[in-house]
Amino acid sequence: MYTLSNLAVKVAGLLLLGLFLNPDLLSQADYGRFQLLEVMAQLLILLGGMGIAAGLLKFLNDESYAEEKEALPFTALIGVVFCGLTIILVTHLFGRPLASFLADDPTATALIRLTGMYVALKLIAAVPFMMLRAHERAGLFAVAAAGEALLLIGAVSFQLIVLNAGLKGVMVSHVISAGGSAILLTLLLVKSHPVRVRIRLLRPLAKFGAPLALAGLASVTLNAGDRFILKALKDADLVAIYGLAAKYGGLINMLFVQSFNMAFAVIGLKAISKDNGDMHVHRRTFRHYVVLTGWGVLGVSLLARDVTVLLSPNPAFLQAESLVLPIALGFMAYGVYFIGMNILYADGQTPTIAIGVALAALLNILLNFATIPTWGAMGAAISTLVAYVALAGGTLVLANRIASVTYRWEVLGAALCILLGLWTVGQISSAWPTATRLPFRLLLIGCYPLLVFGARLYSWEEFGALRRRVAFYFER
Repeated sequence: MYTLSNLAVKVAGLLLLGLFLNPDLLSQADYGRFQLLEVMAQLLILLGGMGIAAGLLKFLNDESYAEEKEALPFTALIGVVFCGLTIILVTHLFGRPLASFLADDPTATALIRLTGMYVALKLIAAVPFMMLRAHERAGLFAVAAAGEALLLIGAVSFQLIVLNAGLKGVMVSHVISAGGSAILLTLLLVKSHPVRVRIRLLRPLAKFGAPLALAGLASVTLNAGDRFILKALKDADLVAIYGLAAKYGGLINMLFVQSFNMAFAVIGLKAISKDNGDMHVHRRTFRHYVVLTGWGVLGVSLLARDVTVLLSPNPAFLQAESLVLPIALGFMAYGVYFIGMNILYADGQTPTIAIGVALAALLNILLNFATIPTWGAMGAAISTLVAYVALAGGTLVLANRIASVTYRWEVLGAALCILLGLWTVGQISSAWPTATRLPFRLLLIGCYPLLVFGARLYSWEEFGALRRRVAFYFER
């Protein structure tokens, strides 16, 4: 269900790419500037929210707060409203210098202020979204996410096609979609939970969540901070190309990594909370995750070129194809990190989580400055991949000191060999016409599960068991 909700968001993003990559509606440089504003918003959401919404998940499952659980949702909501107002004030005060760097125009302060409003609304919506996760209301979560995505598509289409409002219209549309989601979800929260506030609960919420917020801040820096460095060392046009590749690679993050983590963060935590801790869940999940995500990495890497041809008449965007594989592989490693991070989270080691991600982000920044001047956007992609691999490896080592898990590394190695082998074969079709290249690459993607079974990463007996479980689920 979480995958479906994230799929709705990514489908919306891909539909919008048809507008964003149309030079008659938005210039290549403006698309690059939009990427920078988007990253700034992600950073402000994490930093400004102080991890209050993230702390809800822990405290709602903490028996020592059982008597105050009913006060947690609206206490957290009051906290994020205050944080959102602070963000709006900051973006008003520092609008000119931010506009000068991000938009190449110190007078374009409206873009910065709209971004601040968008951040504030996303902070408010984060609390009811977290409550849906905590109560395992994945279906309603998916509906809410899809509704916000549809509203964004409609607003952007109107702003760009009807009003020809350019980048400012894009940011207005984001405010509209976030506002609609925040209002409706908050009303749902009011209807389904008693309005009780205990201001003193904000301190433990923020104390627990702040390290997670810093970890998230470092994570976004690790994921997207290289766009700021590309802008500083190169220009907004190159940011646009790299940003497009990151959108494709981001499909792995949204459909596999984030949806996986949204479910596993709860399921894994509950498994560990049992007597003696059920670490078999983590071991089994590792195999399923790397095999399935490897298939996704192959798919987005081989289909990126044909999707770009379909979406944009601008040939410059075809340069994004070569960047997709390392970016997608980096996100695959990010998902492996979440398996180990779940153990640290359960042990209350949120400062360790924050330090680990911060070190990975620092490594990424240093590698970016070292590689971008020579390799350009490819240097940024390789740097991010190396940093994600280092983060995943280091986290699993630390987690195994708390609870030893025998991961099946041979499965990861085999999945990567299959993935890279098929991708390499796919490169011979780069110069072919779309009518020939697309069927050939789809055939290669279809070969992946056959090679997975051929390598005995799964047995046919397991496939039969899966088929029976799926049939039982739909019959029920």
